[in-house]
This record gives sequence, structure tokens and C-alpha cells, in this order.
Amino acid sequence: MFMLQLIVAGLAVGSVYGLIALGIVLIYKCSGVVNFAQGGYAMLGAFFTYALSTAGLPSAAALVVSILLMGLVGALTQTLILRPMLKAPVVAVMMATLGILIIFRAICLLIWGPDQIGFPQLFPAGSIEIGGIFMTYNYVAAFFLAAMLCGAFLAFYRYTPLGLMQRCTADNTRAALAVGIHVSNQVTIAWTASAMLAGLGGSLLASLNGLSLGLSNIGLVAFPVIVLGGMTSLPGAVVAGLILGVLQAVTDGLLTPAIERVLREYTEIYSVGALQQVIPYALLVAVLLVRPQGIFGSKDSERV
Repeated sequence: MFMLQLIVAGLAVGSVYGLIALGIVLIYKCSGVVNFAQGGYAMLGAFFTYALSTAGLPSAAALVVSILLMGLVGALTQTLILRPMLKAPVVAVMMATLGILIIFRAICLLIWGPDQIGFPQLFPAGSIEIGGIFMTYNYVAAFFLAAMLCGAFLAFYRYTPLGLMQRCTADNTRAALAVGIHVSNQVTIAWTASAMLAGLGGSLLASLNGLSLGLSNIGLVAFPVIVLGGMTSLPGAVVAGLILGVLQAVTDGLLTPAIERVLREYTEIYSVGALQQVIPYALLVAVLLVRPQGIFGSKDSERV
């Protein structure tokens, strides 16, 4: 039963990982750029939700306004900073996104300070029991909200005209231009959607674990997610996020205590630290060795 409890908690956190990773994959598909600022968007969105809630807005309204503000931030980031770098090497653009992350952290540090902050309650307090498994409303709501939005986004990307233009831009930029698609606008839309997804994901994570500058590190967890799922696979990002969430929960709840018991019995070592934080990167290395294209990725071929 405890194992099921861990799996449920891992699925809740993993669904949020998938939500944030969707934004990274979306930008990579459209522009070939790995967005290191995604964790900064998540952190900034959570701080926006916190600020709006403490200013008097109801939590739900604060969350919605925060998501809209993050869309504006994403659009401005792409338009003012990244669009002028259109002809720059991809590595230079990636370094610019890293700079954006550092700027966001500095702004949040200046305004809200370095300490962890109690995040406003987005969902009702209490818990429910299903089949002997206790789940707080926070985890249940975070899972269903993240899962529904992931599904809605994938459906939008697949079946709507705007989603078709996004896919055309991602698959072949020259062909998109030839049929009259404004590629620059599509890239801006991708950055806007990515920032909104990250802002929501950051707020959901803050509701589970509290709010601090460390939330920006979620971007580093999202990279193993997209490598596991496939750099260009949106469904892969969602599935990989769930897998990683469950692995982290099981590691923290079962594997770490078991290893520490053995170490205490036979050595003078009493703790292995936050072993669950190592799991994403161990998984990243394993996937790169065994299947570099990821679970849902495909091998690229080039004619020479």
C-alpha cells in the first residue's frame, strides 16, 4: 500500500514535470533552441501567483492572471531579446536563454529575498482516501489539472489550424514560408505558450513544495525528461515526466531508507543525501547510452 502511495504522489509531481517539459520541446521543435530559461519562467510564474494572491486576488484568479502575465513575458523575451539574434549561432541563443534565467533569479531575489515562502493555498485543505491510499487535495488537484492541460495542449497542437501551422513551422521552415505562414510569429507563439505552461507548472509545484528561488532548478529536471521522451516528441515529454516523477518518489520513499539502513549497519555513513535528485541525471546518462533519441524519438538520417 505504501508503494501505491508513492506512485500516486510521483504521478502528481511527474504530471507537472511533463507540463513544464512540453514548453521546452515546443520551442526546440520550432527553433532548434534548448531553452535554459524554462525553470526561470516556472519560478517567475509562481512568484507572480504569490504576489497577486497576497495583494488580495482569490487564489484561482491569481493563478489565471499569473499565467497570462507569463505569456506576455514569454512573448516579450522572444521579441526583444531572441528575435534580434535570428542569424546568431544556436549556441549563442542558448547562452542568451541562460542569461535570461540568471536575470529572472536576480529580479526575484531582489524583490522577494532568498528565503522560502509559504505559498498561498490554491486548493482546499484536507485529504481523501481511495482504496486505502490517502491523497491530499493538493496532489489530486495538481495531477488532474496538469494532466488535463497536457491533454488539451496536445489536442490543440494536433487538431487546430494554429497547431497545424506550428507543426508545419517545426517540420520545415522553408515550406512554411512558401505556403504563407509567418514563421517569426509562430516562434513567438511557441515562446508564449512555453512560458504559460512553465508558469502554471511552477505555481503547481510551489503549492506542493513551497516557493523559493530553488524552484528555477526545475528546468534542470525537465531536461532529462525531454531526453527520455525524445527531444521532438510532445507526448514523450508527458510520459517521461510521469516516469521520472514516480522514480523520484520511489527512490525517496523506499530506496534511500533501505540504502541508509545498510550503510548504518556496516559503515559509519548515516545518510546518502537527496538521492532522488540524482535519479534524473542517472536516467539521462542511461538513456543517452542505450537510446539517444529517447523513447518516442526517431533516428535522424542524413544523405551524404
